[in-house]
Amino acid sequence: MSDLVLGTEPKLRARVTMTLLALYGYAACTGILLYLVHIREVPARTAMPLVAFMWTGVPLFYLLVRTGISKRLGSPGMDLPQCLFAMASILIAYVIVGPMRNAVLLLIALVMVFSMITLTPRQVRIMGVTTFGFLGLAMAWLTLHEPGQVDARMELMKFVLAACTLPVISTVASHVAKLRTRLVDQKQELQHALSMLHEVATRDELTGLHNRRHMHQLLEQQYKRQLRSGEGFCLALMDLDHFKHVNDQFGHQMGDMVLKAFAEAIGKELRQTDVLARWGGEEFLLMLTAPDPGLHGAQASLARFQAALQQVVVGNGVRVTFSAGLTEHPPGEPLHETLERADRGLYQAKAHGRNRVELMLPPPIDQSHTTRTPLAEDDQV
Repeated sequence: MSDLVLGTEPKLRARVTMTLLALYGYAACTGILLYLVHIREVPARTAMPLVAFMWTGVPLFYLLVRTGISKRLGSPGMDLPQCLFAMASILIAYVIVGPMRNAVLLLIALVMVFSMITLTPRQVRIMGVTTFGFLGLAMAWLTLHEPGQVDARMELMKFVLAACTLPVISTVASHVAKLRTRLVDQKQELQHALSMLHEVATRDELTGLHNRRHMHQLLEQQYKRQLRSGEGFCLALMDLDHFKHVNDQFGHQMGDMVLKAFAEAIGKELRQTDVLARWGGEEFLLMLTAPDPGLHGAQASLARFQAALQQVVVGNGVRVTFSAGLTEHPPGEPLHETLERADRGLYQAKAHGRNRVELMLPPPIDQSHTTRTPLAEDDQV
């Protein structure tokens, strides 16, 4: 029921909750107005239009915020319109409630305090100026239209007091709003900084791929996932062919261009569930995960990568190819053994002429492996 009333998105729920908080104030004011009508302190013909006015605005603001229309209008929480609507209701009540109007002035301060936590500094200033101006108009209207019931001197004194207090409240509210805005900005800057630090800690600066340290973490997560669900995965250790020759003949800048071109070309061909990391130098580690690819599916992926690289030419005619050792990780096998097997496959691919993929079949599943550490201590970087 709460999801239906408030929504499921956290920010939307917070905005709708703040909107519904006004129900308490409007309900209390409605009860007081009806009681004043009952004891004949306020005529029904003046009180009931105000009640209708208030309870037309409450559901309207709720619908605008809950449906997201307010966001398209540029005010997601309708904060300033809601504060101005509340202030209008208060000033109308001030005019019609007779002897009770002095108590109504307290509600003006309440709305101004509420604006501290919802409005921007500019909106707080708009709120303060508007309130002060319309309060003066309400007092002047009472003085001119009810001279027998309203003491003009008392209204003037109240206006002078309002002139002294409202600017102070408005200034304090504006200051609090500025502090709140500054804290929000600092929080966003901190989140951005943390995001950048995470990128630096987990990504290779040159290629933008996952780095070796982060790949170790992803491998261990996949290892544990496989133990829970049986979801298989394959690993391929890939090495760029004749990369040292590229560096020696064309320079390290060309070598960097080759690394980036390789990462970009392969990145376009990866499935959403696959992970490619720069393992070190010109070596890359590929993890192919769910749906369980099997060795034949993984081999087809690597063939697709080789086909994509045939279209890549770096600089003045440098072609990019790779050799790879491909293996499957059986459940429970320590990850360092799977990596060692992929490494042996890589050396076989180089020995057999490069630009090829060697499949390395995993050994029969040993149940004793299930209690061993995923990565050997000397392999964790």
